[in-house]
Amino acid sequence: MNSPPLRRLVGVLGGAFVTVAAVGVIVDPAASGRSVGAVSAPLLSARRAPQVLRVAIGRQQLAAQVDTIVGDTSFAEARPQSCLLATIDGGTVFADGADRSVTPASTLKVLTAATALSVIAPGTTFVTEARATQAPASGILAGDLWLVGGGDPLLETADYTLTQGHTAGIATKLETLADGVVAAGVTRIEGSVVGDDRRYDDKRVVDTWKRGYLASGEVGPIGALSINDNFTVRNARNRRTAATDVPRDAASEFAGLLVERGVSISGRPRGAVGSDPAPASAAPHVVASIESAPIETIVQEVLVWSDNTAAEMLLKETGFRTAQEPGSTTNGVQAVRSYLKGRALGTYSAVDGSGLDRSDKVTCRVLAGVLAAAGRSSALAAALPVMGESGTLRRRLLGDEAQGRVRAKTGTLDGVSSLAGYADTADGGSAVFAFVGNNLASTATGVIIANRVVQALVRFPDAPSEPALGLDTKR
Repeated sequence: MNSPPLRRLVGVLGGAFVTVAAVGVIVDPAASGRSVGAVSAPLLSARRAPQVLRVAIGRQQLAAQVDTIVGDTSFAEARPQSCLLATIDGGTVFADGADRSVTPASTLKVLTAATALSVIAPGTTFVTEARATQAPASGILAGDLWLVGGGDPLLETADYTLTQGHTAGIATKLETLADGVVAAGVTRIEGSVVGDDRRYDDKRVVDTWKRGYLASGEVGPIGALSINDNFTVRNARNRRTAATDVPRDAASEFAGLLVERGVSISGRPRGAVGSDPAPASAAPHVVASIESAPIETIVQEVLVWSDNTAAEMLLKETGFRTAQEPGSTTNGVQAVRSYLKGRALGTYSAVDGSGLDRSDKVTCRVLAGVLAAAGRSSALAAALPVMGESGTLRRRLLGDEAQGRVRAKTGTLDGVSSLAGYADTADGGSAVFAFVGNNLASTATGVIIANRVVQALVRFPDAPSEPALGLDTKR
């Protein structure tokens, strides 16, 4: 048998052997180079483990392919500020700056989502309530009607859902809650509709965010009572204006729906303030309520469509449930840190949950570690967009062999392009990868690099066939 690839594999496979002779003679370094016996079937013969051989060569070739990809001249200036880590079935096949802290853009949402799924029980829904001091009598509701936010990021009016498209079927319809109030017999409210979003703090944005984020609609003001992502005015071009007073504007939206249904309201809508009593004491009677889609669906909205507002609300909700105080970005970030520490996945530095802030820092090892710890069959994996089919990946690698075989989170900021997720390999294995390109002259360069990496992963093991390796499987 004359099989040069077998000799090349000594450095790949390791072990006690320094060479494999063509006739199957094993040389033991402990025996001063003397042969210790001949075998009728060489240790690395196809009769023993042809697939192991192909996989080993495939790993070697994959590492070389990825090294060539990231060595492209278009990526030369960005590479020292970027990171990449790829594993297959738990084993690292390529690492480049894997422990380098980089700006992740929206791949940070993977950490936010993973933590939320660990803190919030499967199937949990977010409840929005209409509450009053007592049940209506003869159609009249004495005092105020409180609209109490429970952290539902998908609470929308029907017209807003039409502008979003992708939330159709999963949005929580505010009209349904208004119908519930009418069904409870309310025809007149002798008070005001009061919006209460005090489940979270009243900090609507992160201080270091780019000023244009609200104006451009990248993210809405954050609050526990969020209607239409807390955007109010929409014109023919579908432009949105951020709410200036989140709880008051939500109350106004809801009051309008009640009036459309024949309910008269004596007072002007207002938002609850700190001096107001808690809803449970001020309005102990639940007139009507509505539940959101389950947590798994909300996480899917965050990851598939890279929903910044929903991500920030999810971070605050996680903080609320772990800190037992009004949800805040700060205690949400602390919850993510605790999640990482508790699983020995490393550390990160962040000021938000969406990845909008350029000061957010994470490593590819942490991103890949979170994905690997969750696993390919997890709720986290199921919530990711699919290459060439859904969400932010729906137009990438269409018609390519990677289409339908990669689930991953995208990320984009000026000079930043990232992708982290799972890839199904050609031999039925599972790859986990994280790529974050920083200091890019063009985000398109990062997209091309990431695409080429996942294409290489789905082809694994792209190794020679057994006959090409000089193996006779019939012997």
